[in-house]
Amino acid sequence: MGRLVFQVQALVRGYIRKGGKSNRRQQAARMVAFARFCEQQGAADIHGVGARHAIRYWRQHRDLAPATLYNHYRAFCVLWELSGKAGKPPEPITCLS
Repeated sequence: MGRLVFQVQALVRGYIRKGGKSNRRQQAARMVAFARFCEQQGAADIHGVGARHAIRYWRQHRDLAPATLYNHYRAFCVLWELSGKAGKPPEPITCLS
């Protein structure tokens, strides 16, 4: 595991402690999986993760069901918020209206 995964794990540690436990654990696992994907794409830390990484992730996972993609998107929104990034991550194609 690289630096980015450790940063994301540190961010979600407090997130898991509050609210519905099983859902938050699932969301945290999705955030860590996204961090691993971003590390493979060359991101060194949380500040190097951006919309381009999310778009690549959506392209690689376009075979997932729309509901699953939406759950991943909600996890990315939480990660964006926890990391202090402006705006929201790009939505997967199936979530656009």
